Amino acid sequence: MTDTKNLIAACITAHMHVLGPVAALALARKIASLTIADNGDVLAIADNPEAALEELKNAYLSFAQEASRAILRALAQKHPPLP
Repeated sequence: MTDTKNLIAACITAHMHVLGPVAALALARKIASLTIADNGDVLAIADNPEAALEELKNAYLSFAQEASRAILRALAQKHPPLP
């Protein structure tokens, strides 16, 4: 779970740089199973971490498709298990 938790935090942080912290955090906080700090750290994951990551990815992709695809590709290179 720690790897997925760190990956979720990295995804949020990367989106904070591209979309701005207000938009990126607002989208991440819509995921009911995630509790997110103001700096993008993941404080808690209530359910399945992989499902939370998938839901987060989909939220960012629907908001900013091309920018999110570039971010997710870069993260996939650093974290190979990213689906």
